[in-house]
Amino acid sequence: MLHLGKQPDATMLTDFEKIFNEWSEKIEQTLEEADAEKKEDKEAGPRQELEYWKQRMRKLTQVSEQLRSKNCRTVFDVLTAASQPSNDNIGKPRDKIYLATSKWRSIELRVTEALNEAKDNVKYLQTLEKFIEPLYEGTPESIQETLPALMNSIKMIHTIARYYNTNERMTGLFIKITNQMIANCKYQIINFRRIKLGQATLGSLNAQTAGKKPAIIDDSILWDSATYPPEELIPMLQTCLDLHEAYIK
Repeated sequence: MLHLGKQPDATMLTDFEKIFNEWSEKIEQTLEEADAEKKEDKEAGPRQELEYWKQRMRKLTQVSEQLRSKNCRTVFDVLTAASQPSNDNIGKPRDKIYLATSKWRSIELRVTEALNEAKDNVKYLQTLEKFIEPLYEGTPESIQETLPALMNSIKMIHTIARYYNTNERMTGLFIKITNQMIANCKYQIINFRRIKLGQATLGSLNAQTAGKKPAIIDDSILWDSATYPPEELIPMLQTCLDLHEAYIK
């Protein structure tokens, strides 16, 4: 244990520096892995976007807590003190230790900024949750009804969010909303009669978007007038067209 007022020897500093560099590498690796986790799925919906930022926030919170731990602060304080000119007589090059502590400060700033970004993005994306629910649980009609509220919430994010209001982020969010809207319409068109008869539910659409790829159905079956009577299919198609027009507007 290091006692207050006692100068660390060269062996202790070597050990501390080694530990310090290992921690730095592990934290940088964690940050890079967190960045790489966002592999864009072309069919991803808005829930995946929110879940990504929630997971990122949890991971970065753990890293931030480790940076503030007693062990980390002790090692940092010892090495910082050793890098000062008054400790030149300990036999360890100060510049090498100084570079290590400078790198650590840079990592701390990077973690803090990334965590602030994740927290801010989660805060604003959560305001969309009740408005994107119909994209998974509703019908084209119910989606159309909630569009104004959804757009107002997105407008608020674009106006006041600190990190999420970039063109890239907003465009990506609209793509995910559009993806889920299309997925909902496709599911409704194929399954509207089964839903009506109680043989399928919108919960099945939910399951399909929870990391599972929906089975590809050949839309030629829509020409089977026995299974898809035109007098029922055409109104269903029209509700999807109405939603598309309302969304564009």
